[in-house]
Amino acid sequence: MVLRTYQDWWAAQVKAYAGDDPSGAQVRVYSNGKALGDVLLSLHSLRDAKLVMTGQPSNSPVVQNLDLNSSPQTAVIEDCVDVSGWHQTDPANGSFKDAPQHLTRYPAKAVLEINAGIWKVFEFNREAGRTC
Repeated sequence: MVLRTYQDWWAAQVKAYAGDDPSGAQVRVYSNGKALGDVLLSLHSLRDAKLVMTGQPSNSPVVQNLDLNSSPQTAVIEDCVDVSGWHQTDPANGSFKDAPQHLTRYPAKAVLEINAGIWKVFEFNREAGRTC
C-alpha cells in the first residue's frame, strides 16, 4: 500500500504539472505537510511562468523502513528519480524550457505517514549534487 500511494502521488503530480489538474486536487489526495506544500508552490511557479510539464518521469522506489508501531505509523522510501524525459514546456509552441543545469537523475527520500487511516507522502527530499 505504501509503494502504491507513492506511485499514485507521482502520477497525480504528472497530471497537475501537465495542466490537467492546475489546483493540485489529486496531489492533495496522496500528500500532506511539506510534500504537499512543495508541490503546490512548484505548480504556482510553473503556472506564473506560463509553462507546463510534458513527458514522464520514472523512478525505482524501495521501502527502506516501515514502522507500524509508531504514532503515526511511518514509512521511508528511497528512490532514484529520472526526470530526463519530463520537461518544462511552452504550451503555445511545444518548445522545451528546461533550466540549463537542471538535475535529470537524483536520489530521493520520501517519508509517508498514516493520516486518518490513509497513507500520505509528508516529506520528499532530493539529494542535489548526487546522481543515481
